[in-house]
Amino acid sequence: MFVYILKRLLWLVPTILTVLLILFSLSYLLPGEPADIILGPRATPEMRAELNRRLGLDRPWYQSYFIYLQNVLRGDLGRSIFRDRPVFDVIMGVIPYTLILTLSGMTLAIFNGIIIGLLAASYENSFIDKFLTLLSYITASTPTYIAGVILIVVFSIQLGWLPSIGAGEGGFLNTLHHLIAPALALSVGWTGYIARLTRSSMLETLEEDFIQTEKSFGIPRYYIIYRYALKRAIKPIIAVIGLGIGRLLGGAVFVEVIFNRPGLGRLIVDSVRERDLPLVRGGVMIAALLFILANLAADISYAYFDPRIKEE
Repeated sequence: MFVYILKRLLWLVPTILTVLLILFSLSYLLPGEPADIILGPRATPEMRAELNRRLGLDRPWYQSYFIYLQNVLRGDLGRSIFRDRPVFDVIMGVIPYTLILTLSGMTLAIFNGIIIGLLAASYENSFIDKFLTLLSYITASTPTYIAGVILIVVFSIQLGWLPSIGAGEGGFLNTLHHLIAPALALSVGWTGYIARLTRSSMLETLEEDFIQTEKSFGIPRYYIIYRYALKRAIKPIIAVIGLGIGRLLGGAVFVEVIFNRPGLGRLIVDSVRERDLPLVRGGVMIAALLFILANLAADISYAYFDPRIKEE
């Protein structure tokens, strides 16, 4: 396991360097002069020269890239053009909202998905099983932004139970109230996936020899499911949690925009609209780093719970 984890960690280095190279190249891939696009037609030559210097566009791209890389390694992500603050400080001010939303969505997806999958497996081939299986397929194929719009229309506009915008600033309960709808919208797709995974894993586990032995002793079915089979069937779910967090980080962008919540995704969208290139670079780099770390956790989890990878 140590050698496997070490190899995965070493792969992070070229991955992150590639991400940084792509992000830095965005400045050179934009049509026209970036300074003209950002500052507009009324900008003076002095303003354009100063902005090109701040963006590192006054040198050959390879020199600017190595300078940018050195700054990143020191923790300096540059300074936001329109907010006039260090990019790192701006990102750290909003990233807790994204992490809380992502972890809340993952918690709901795991809880709801396991319950749906267990019920479906417990009543195999019954009406309940068919209904819950159909429900899991529908939720798994529902895009996050569609789920968000439906929740706003039903629970915010029609019923008035949940707020539709903001993150809540009036204490813990108000913040939690504003978090319910975004977390539900974010969890919908992954709930269906975990439900299907739980059902298939549970049915496969129920066919194992040790389960058949328990049945022969006359132990009630519900006790076998929740006392013995669940421990074995839940391992694949634990292994994909890291992958799920990475996927939900991407879905958080849509949720933050739809519900007008502060967060890393909303910050990136706003900075792209403003052409704030230092903030775009920093925001996307942090998002990519979180995604890479989440996938690394998923790979390590797979290796831990899958003996075949250990043997390899």
